[in-house]
Amino acid sequence: MNRPESLEDGVVVEWQEGHREWHVEDGHLVREIVTTDYPTAVRIVDAQVELCERLDHHPIVTIGYRTLRFELWTHDRDGLTTLDLSFADGLDEIVRRQFGDLAD
Repeated sequence: MNRPESLEDGVVVEWQEGHREWHVEDGHLVREIVTTDYPTAVRIVDAQVELCERLDHHPIVTIGYRTLRFELWTHDRDGLTTLDLSFADGLDEIVRRQFGDLAD
């Protein structure tokens, strides 16, 4: 699979304007989610697996008691690409549709 080129900073900044849950940290796109309990956090991780496989793009996920941290960047580009933005959009949709009242 051909990997997309790294995005210009301005593209990411513009994308973030409509995605306030995400921020850039050390060149990585990050979203932290607070859930009502640990099982919900695990269900969110499970729900995003199909998205990962479909995009062939896999985030670093950290699971805490009631928190999740998703960290994205395209490793072979050592930067952010359209894959990262697509994954973030897909994760936002999963959380909104399946877990809206259980996750912040």
